[in-house]
Amino acid sequence: MEAENNVRVSEASLKNYCVEIFTRVGVSHGEAIEVTDNLVEADLRGVDSHGVVRFPIYIKRLLDGGTNAAPKITLVRDALTSAVMDGDNGLGHLVGIRAMELAIEKGKAGNCAFVAVRNSNHFGAAAYYTEMAARNNMIGFSFTIGAINHMTPWGGAEAVLGNNPFSIAFPTPGDFPIVLDMACSIAARGKIIVAAKEGTPIPAEWATGPDGLPTTDAVEALKGFVVPVGGPKGYALTLIVGLLSTMLSGAFFGRDVGDLYEKTTTAQNSGHLFGVLPVEAFDDVEAYMQRMRKAMGDITGAKRATGVERIYLPGEREFISLGMRRREGIPLGNSLIKELQELGEQYGVPLPLA
Repeated sequence: MEAENNVRVSEASLKNYCVEIFTRVGVSHGEAIEVTDNLVEADLRGVDSHGVVRFPIYIKRLLDGGTNAAPKITLVRDALTSAVMDGDNGLGHLVGIRAMELAIEKGKAGNCAFVAVRNSNHFGAAAYYTEMAARNNMIGFSFTIGAINHMTPWGGAEAVLGNNPFSIAFPTPGDFPIVLDMACSIAARGKIIVAAKEGTPIPAEWATGPDGLPTTDAVEALKGFVVPVGGPKGYALTLIVGLLSTMLSGAFFGRDVGDLYEKTTTAQNSGHLFGVLPVEAFDDVEAYMQRMRKAMGDITGAKRATGVERIYLPGEREFISLGMRRREGIPLGNSLIKELQELGEQYGVPLPLA
């Protein structure tokens, strides 16, 4: 639920603000547009934990030298159905787009393809990349190592894991793809960051403080550990996603992972893995769509529990949010607005409010 004191900013204003500041710190205009489209779409979709709330830290890392504003993204290996990409420490959004574009290019030749990535950075919302594949009638996959270690192995007392988000998207005959996009913790750490900025409490089951005890204080939670979804199953899931994101490319894992917010002068060597399954490599696209249409109807048409008005498909709420926020503006909390305005003042870039 959106807070009543949120201020709305138009999509165009927010994008212009981000592009202008990105270019002032050395990002090319074209690449600034690509990264900004990725970033702002998270806010449009209601995934506020991966939207412009992260913008100030991206700028700080660019200024401090921890992220390369003008990367030369290269292929280390390139085969028919696979590749390894070196992001040259570029913004993770840009590197992720390039990697998924390559996977899609290979998929258009009828191949199932995977692209492993090293020397990247935090890449935002994982669904952005899988939806790229879905728009091309391919099932898309994206996995990433977390940009901060804030989860312990099950039974451990040391954070050597991130919450390692992943996404899978299915093309559909409807207006939106079916999209799973989740962190392996009960809540994404970005949601805790948002709560800390706005001074609001968090549910006790989201995280523990540094003492290992559950906390509703978002600031204390950022000093402690996030809790894996499903207990030991969530721990195993985040481990597997982390391994998929790093072991094929040589990106950092475990104790080698740096801190997105604290180690802003050094490269993170973040790893990702992107993949596509082209539908037509398995069956006629229309036959697939007919099956998908029935599957969607079976789910949304299921008997509803008492008090439930509608059954949603994964990705549907985000699609609804995207349309609504494009019409009505993107709601940003007062603390974040202030932070963005102060950043804008440094570069002579105002943030127009709706």
